[in-house]
Amino acid sequence: DALTIHKPRGSTVHIHVLAVHRTFRQQGKGPILMWRYLQYLRCQPNVRRAVLMCEDFLIPFYSKSGFKVLGRCAITVGNLTFTEMGYPISGHAYMRRNSEAIRFPQHPLTLPVT
Repeated sequence: DALTIHKPRGSTVHIHVLAVHRTFRQQGKGPILMWRYLQYLRCQPNVRRAVLMCEDFLIPFYSKSGFKVLGRCAITVGNLTFTEMGYPISGHAYMRRNSEAIRFPQHPLTLPVT
């Protein structure tokens, strides 16, 4: 449903894409972006979990951010298959040393990467 239905005050956020510009890859920016976004979600009163679907080679990356495998995803794209992963949202947002996250912007997709 997360791919077709939008519930503004829903309790589940579906992360569709985490993209890092090619000039900033292999510098640890992806985990920082994910951490900051998960912190942003902790500030949202209705959000209780984040889910995503990824190819198998990305499971270790998302696992390092705390996501757990939920199972195979029923959605396929051609020959591509996906695994669904979930992350429970609980507690409060925390500042991270060297994250430059003084406060979160209104829109999470505008997070600066330096």
